[in-house]
Amino acid sequence: MSAELTLDLPWVEVPGAQAGGLTVRRGRRRSLAFDDGIVLDVLIIDPASCGSASEMIDAVRSASGPGRVILVAGAVPLGWRAELRLAEVSFVDVSGVAEINWPRVQVSARQFGRPLRRRRSALPLQKGHALVAQEVLIRTGDGDRPTIGELAEATGVSVPTASRAISQLAEHGLVAKHKEGTWVSVGVVDRLAIAERLAERSGWPGGELLEAFQWGRTIFDVAARLSAAASKAGVEVAVTGRVGAAYLGVLGTSSPDEVRCWVDTGDASLGELAEAIDLEPAAGGAGNVVLCSDPWRVGVHRRAEVDFDDMRAWVAHPLRVWCDLHDDRRGSEFAAQMWSMVSG
Repeated sequence: MSAELTLDLPWVEVPGAQAGGLTVRRGRRRSLAFDDGIVLDVLIIDPASCGSASEMIDAVRSASGPGRVILVAGAVPLGWRAELRLAEVSFVDVSGVAEINWPRVQVSARQFGRPLRRRRSALPLQKGHALVAQEVLIRTGDGDRPTIGELAEATGVSVPTASRAISQLAEHGLVAKHKEGTWVSVGVVDRLAIAERLAERSGWPGGELLEAFQWGRTIFDVAARLSAAASKAGVEVAVTGRVGAAYLGVLGTSSPDEVRCWVDTGDASLGELAEAIDLEPAAGGAGNVVLCSDPWRVGVHRRAEVDFDDMRAWVAHPLRVWCDLHDDRRGSEFAAQMWSMVSG
């Protein structure tokens, strides 16, 4: 079944663009036409007209009726999106993110009606640079305005490396450097832009991966047992992904099927460290743990022991978990719920 959606939204730039069997057209009459001749009106609701996600959901439900579908279109707050998805409210954000759930039409897209742009990133965030960018977001989220020397000390990189990373961000207008005597402190100008670039360049998975198995009553118990074994063996791990989000208080409607962990391998191999923390090798989808090497310590940096019910695990910093969920399958739903923890 194919359908044609006619809209007149200024940020839908590409006539004839397709997503999930839906062809998007530009036109004054807002309609959804199926190839079997059925045509529905499309009612647009601006998210700016509502003060919360629940108010938005109520507005959509009250506007529903025969012969029409409802579309929330505009600047949809990041923190609302998970609730809108759970309520099956269709929306298109000005950034191009779209979640549409209509009869016979399901679309999930990050560049809805936008041209595909392929270009090299001008801000690569290689090696220690990603670690500095991450630390800037963490420190400024706590109300601090760190100096470049403090960033270098906190991340374990050299002062020149920290300075180059900050200069890259400053050149793109994402941070501002403030001269204070002989010190240079750093303030964030565009928090979301830095976070999105950090997620794009350093999100899960990183380098080498290893699948393994650990017995546990639940997947959350697996994370706790793995963390306890790692502490005993002196191995630095940090649980991320949906299990990490659950330990931080963000739960989904279904349980995740694996524990994802960043591991500071140092001079050892992932296989050696897996054996040290009592994990059994389990390739081919038979495992419930996935380890990822973390040579630049971006994943384990700022990890913390976190309690979940009667369990405790080493969990990556909320900003890192957000980055690792940001572009994962269904991960944006959980990332949206977590944004308030990392937005400062």
